[in-house]
Amino acid sequence: MTDSATTAVQAGPYVVGEKPPPLTYSFLDSNGSPIDLSGFTAGFTLREKYGAPVSYSATVSSPSAGAVTYAWTGAEFPTAGSYLAEFWTGNGVTIRYASVLIKIDVRLPVGAVPSV
Repeated sequence: MTDSATTAVQAGPYVVGEKPPPLTYSFLDSNGSPIDLSGFTAGFTLREKYGAPVSYSATVSSPSAGAVTYAWTGAEFPTAGSYLAEFWTGNGVTIRYASVLIKIDVRLPVGAVPSV
């Protein structure tokens, strides 16, 4: 997912208990070029549409490409629902960016989540 020119993007769909591959987002300037995130840190915020937000640590995975990544733990989706998320990055001094809104639909599993 790398489109910071839109107002929202869709990720998933996922299932309660699922541990998807890491989610990566690229921060782009108004010309569509990557923003250099050298020296920046990143965070990831997620909430069920009507729930309380939860903040997680993310990484600046490729500073020159403006890329940040969140590695799922498998515990982020305790219930089915419509989740909203966003990445944040900043240099801790004068610059802070938020990603576009990330929408994630999560459904219940068909049965018990297996130990795989």
